[in-house]
Amino acid sequence: MSPIRREVINGLFVIILSTLLSAAIAAFQVKFNLPVWTFIVMGVAIAVSGYVMFEIGRGFMASTEDREKEWLKRVGNPARLELGLVEGGAAVDLLNQTTKAMRPGSDLTVLTYVGPEGDAAMGGRMGDEARVQFYRSIVDLLKRGTVREFKRLLCFDHDVLANDPELKSGILRVGEGPGTITRLMGEHCRLMMETKGCSLYVAPAVLRNTVGLYETDKVAMTVETRDPDTGVRTVPGILLFADPPNGEIIEQFRQLERATERRMVAVHKIVFPEDAVATAERATR
Repeated sequence: MSPIRREVINGLFVIILSTLLSAAIAAFQVKFNLPVWTFIVMGVAIAVSGYVMFEIGRGFMASTEDREKEWLKRVGNPARLELGLVEGGAAVDLLNQTTKAMRPGSDLTVLTYVGPEGDAAMGGRMGDEARVQFYRSIVDLLKRGTVREFKRLLCFDHDVLANDPELKSGILRVGEGPGTITRLMGEHCRLMMETKGCSLYVAPAVLRNTVGLYETDKVAMTVETRDPDTGVRTVPGILLFADPPNGEIIEQFRQLERATERRMVAVHKIVFPEDAVATAERATR
């Protein structure tokens, strides 16, 4: 209960008691009236008993809340599904809270799935502004030493990766179409390559979801939907698993991470559209 609400209830009890006491004093000054005194005594008793019951109930609710907190400490947090990958959405807030709650010296690994049509074709992902803030918060934690290592694996479909020699060798291209990433992701990846403690890789996709592995006890996974008429994929939200009680689930994600890392290649170059234009211009001179 909020302090203001509690003070209002206490004030009501004080008003009731003061009114009854004023009536008692007035009745005593006039003459002894048994019905009036009986009414006054009953009113005082009801007010006092009501206040006592109120305090007992408030204490019970507080103890219930404490027991719930203690239960969560022992048993753990159940899996959470949050929707709203937009600025101010519940899913974005959950990601930010999970990132900010990381302990000093922790590691963060993100397996980013890029579909066969390219990263730009993926609809319903986190809005640009929210993504910029999220990326920036990770880099800030890295610079402050909270995050020891930030590793991102860009996971492309097997056929796309196999048929793209540049991508397979660790060259990322910003643009549209198979094997490409968005400009926003490209700028973020370029910042990662310039920041100490960051590592960036290309790998074949083992799981067609984006997965974030926070420290050793939390995993966030995107939830993907597909429109049955248009076939457009969207990512409306995320699932968050914590250990306890989801230790076995998190270990399975760790196994998927290790399976992906066995075939990853370090990114050594990011090509933006203007870079390709400049290269073509130099070649024609």
